[in-house]
Amino acid sequence: MPVTRYLRDALIFAPCYIALDWASYIDPIGLFNITPWNPQPGLAIVWLMLGGLGNIVAVTISIVVSEILVRNAPGGYGVTLMMGLILGGGYALIAWALRKVLQDGVLRTIPQLTSFVAIIFAGTAVLSAAFIGLLQISGMIGDTPFMAAWTRFWTGDAVGILVTAPLLLAAADPQRRSGFAAFARRPEAFLQLIALCGTLWLVFKGLDGDPATHFYLLFLPLIWIAIRSGMNGAIAATAIVQLGAVLIIHDDAVSSLPLIELQALVATLTLTGLFLGMMVDERGRAEENLRHSLRLAAAGEMAGAIAHEINQPLTALINYGRSATILITQGGDAESRLPGILEKMLREAERAADTVKRLRDFFRAGTTKLEKVGIDELFATARRISGQLIGELPVTVRAESPERLPPLLIDRLQIEVVLRNLLSNAVESISMSGENNGRIDISAEAHGPQQICLVVKDSGPGIPEKQRHELFKPFASGKPSGMGMGLTVSQAIVEAHGGTIRVGASGHGEFHVILPCDQKT
Repeated sequence: MPVTRYLRDALIFAPCYIALDWASYIDPIGLFNITPWNPQPGLAIVWLMLGGLGNIVAVTISIVVSEILVRNAPGGYGVTLMMGLILGGGYALIAWALRKVLQDGVLRTIPQLTSFVAIIFAGTAVLSAAFIGLLQISGMIGDTPFMAAWTRFWTGDAVGILVTAPLLLAAADPQRRSGFAAFARRPEAFLQLIALCGTLWLVFKGLDGDPATHFYLLFLPLIWIAIRSGMNGAIAATAIVQLGAVLIIHDDAVSSLPLIELQALVATLTLTGLFLGMMVDERGRAEENLRHSLRLAAAGEMAGAIAHEINQPLTALINYGRSATILITQGGDAESRLPGILEKMLREAERAADTVKRLRDFFRAGTTKLEKVGIDELFATARRISGQLIGELPVTVRAESPERLPPLLIDRLQIEVVLRNLLSNAVESISMSGENNGRIDISAEAHGPQQICLVVKDSGPGIPEKQRHELFKPFASGKPSGMGMGLTVSQAIVEAHGGTIRVGASGHGEFHVILPCDQKT
């Protein structure tokens, strides 16, 4: 790092460190004035993490200067310098361990957060023991027992880092900053802030007695914020609680508060908020990944329908183009016949373009283009798809309706995807069973005044009872090489039509697809 940049960063860091040390200088104990909350180590650790361990010199100097300015170096300059070396080295070791866990300096997962918390608690415990040991050897903690001083310093450092470090790491991450900005712009955030500040006032000022006995009330707005805004909201809420507690504690009227117990409660509140916020973030990422997987699966499941729909107009275009070429080559009445051929080519091109547009609209917004499709027409499509899937397998297909039914009101292309999924499952079930005379029956019947039920039934072994309730969940597949997305996509398509799809109560494979129909016909 260039010397000028190093000096610039150090000149920014040092005043911030000293200011935080001064602001947290409350309720000191012992000759060395050990305080119950120390946010400045969080600033030092984050700077060492993000700026590099080479900043240890500036950190150590800032610690020494802060002790002289804030506490007047009660142990003398020699002890103060030794203390600065111990604390600076300890913060550097904690920062080094955190860099191993958070390689990009961002808390994104629960395992990372768990490791972060473990490193903070373990690192500050060891560092506090070394620091208090130095003071005890130097005779600087007076009559205060070692365990009491160690507990006070450990709690102060651990809580200060847990509250401060996530906030600083989030401020250094552009993605987190944009999340904070979006969180702050929401009207709900204003209500949450009022609720949090009002609860703080109620706990510390509004209710009589020890604030620690009412501290549980702060969990209510914290949970609300964390559930609604994830890690960003949790970080902001815990910082506000800690800042509010410090400001209130500075008031002489509440100077007798049991601070150690209070800081333990703040630590519990902070851990609850951080882990809850992280779980909400991870759930959001999982849902987004699932939606992405569903979109990819939908593209794969619709590939067969796309190929069929586009293949027909393209084949027709090729044939018409060849006919036009022959007419032009042979001459004769080409001039009178070419306009008709070109008109047919345009219609086929428009058909292909319309198909592509419909698919693009479906993938972008899930829109459907409803049209009237007769039952016989749908059965013909089912026979064609079955023929493609069956090939040379000994499977017969029967598609018929026992009654005259109105046409369906559906998106032809999307329902073809559903049929392809169900028929593919049926053919594979029969094939895996080794049956020599397999059979697939496709039928339709009225289902209420405005719906029709399509039934796809095969002679395969069927679906085990224990698997039926998991069947439409993503990635639940009974096929050795299946992705488990076909029925999930089919369910989404059918429900987008206002219908339902379910497993029939049969010893064989059976699915019922309920779709809307056109009663005006």
